[in-house]
Amino acid sequence: MPKVSRKKLDKDIETVMFKQFWSSLAKINNASKASEFFSDLLTRSEEMMLAKRFAAAILLIRGKSPTEIKNSIHLTYTTIGSVASWVKNAKPKTKEILLAFSKEKDWETIIDKIESLLDKLPPRFGTNWSEAGKKKWQRMKDRAARNNLR
Repeated sequence: MPKVSRKKLDKDIETVMFKQFWSSLAKINNASKASEFFSDLLTRSEEMMLAKRFAAAILLIRGKSPTEIKNSIHLTYTTIGSVASWVKNAKPKTKEILLAFSKEKDWETIIDKIESLLDKLPPRFGTNWSEAGKKKWQRMKDRAARNNLR
């Protein structure tokens, strides 16, 4: 992302500019329009980073560990830590929005896919393989039950 000018904007201009920007974004009312808008506004890598950070926030809210997130969507622990800090210190409305998003069926499908990918990995060194196998089997049964209900 390009650097921001060192010259500070007038506070009134900045306030009006941000207000107009956020209200304009709020008027984008469907996914295809939002996709077109952001693909023109952002580079591919910026889009990918935003999407990964958002996914990491959802996964953290859903109780996934940083290791699981790192292995599934390939983020560094530093990035996961900054996202975790953001989620922890977020305003109540932001937490409410993230929680609502995390309960959507589309996210449940993505989380199921991530869990199935993680279940293909062997347990960590020193893990009780029998216990890990039982937990893996239970997760597979739970995913299958959720898929049947969808």
